[in-house]
Amino acid sequence: MPTDIERDAISTVGWFLLAGVPVLLALAGTLIWFLVGRALRPVERIRATVAGISQQHLDERVEVPPTRDEIERLASTMNDMLTRLQSADAAQRRFVTDASHELRSPLATLTTGLEIAAADPSVTTWRETSGMLQTQANRMGYLVEDLLTLAKIDDAGLRFVMQDVDLDDLLLEELARLKGVSQHAIRTHIEPARITADPQRITQVIRNLLNNADRHAATTITMNLTTEPGPTTVTNPADKSHDHGLEAAGRTVILTVDNDGDRIPAAQRQRVFDRFVRLDASRTRESGGSGLGLAISQEIIRAHSGTIVTTETPAGHTRFEVILPLQNTHPATVDASTKKAAPDSDPARSSPDEILKTRRGRQ
Repeated sequence: MPTDIERDAISTVGWFLLAGVPVLLALAGTLIWFLVGRALRPVERIRATVAGISQQHLDERVEVPPTRDEIERLASTMNDMLTRLQSADAAQRRFVTDASHELRSPLATLTTGLEIAAADPSVTTWRETSGMLQTQANRMGYLVEDLLTLAKIDDAGLRFVMQDVDLDDLLLEELARLKGVSQHAIRTHIEPARITADPQRITQVIRNLLNNADRHAATTITMNLTTEPGPTTVTNPADKSHDHGLEAAGRTVILTVDNDGDRIPAAQRQRVFDRFVRLDASRTRESGGSGLGLAISQEIIRAHSGTIVTTETPAGHTRFEVILPLQNTHPATVDASTKKAAPDSDPARSSPDEILKTRRGRQ
């Protein structure tokens, strides 16, 4: 049969496809471009807003569209990031301002003292002011060291050399140092405690707490070091590595430093760990410190998986409490060492010098 009609139909359809497909593709591409552009228009607004935010206008925020989709979550995330950047920038500016303000005072004193001493040919002024200038130079050195420590913390964190440390030995050494310079009565209750820590950094924390207590105490400084047992677990009786079937887990050591000076209001107890904070505005820098010691102490204790807080004693005095994890040592070891210390007396109630001699004798 003749196939002319079929060939004509196929040819017509082919020409229609050849002419219509490009048109359909162009229409589909235009429609897709329009729809995608409309969907991404909020993203472009977010991009333009963020691109226009400078360091001087970190308080600006992007518009959050109420679309309940990824675009809304993206805008919220960008605003949260801008909030963090603004907080970090404000903290950095405040840090630089406070550091400059703290360093300006001893630097001005040193400059003025040196100029006056240089103008006196009799050297009498130099003899009279050399002690004061040395004090200011030492204070500025301490400030610079604290600032470098905080800069390391903000940058990459401090590096610690962890080892087994007898915390009571560190306390006794710092107490001996404090007794030589303090005019306050010092009361102690120290129990043997071993932790895994960086001895230099822990000593820095102890010194900061004792210096702070000595600075603000009226008559008495009280220090207590105790251990708190954790939950008891049953070990395998067949395990010959333990002499007993019970073992304490999660034990902690608690260090408290009290002073009977002006107490810290409850609303200000967390603020004392901020940098360059002095709660008493009338206190001079020489007597009030730089306000960096507690901030550094908090970062060090956090790095040791511990906590440091400001509380109040039952008598209403100021207390700083440090809680650190105790070394994983069998309780019998601690009990045995305690009994060996003094058969007829309680070593925790002995004087610091006696405890130090006893422990050195055991070693």
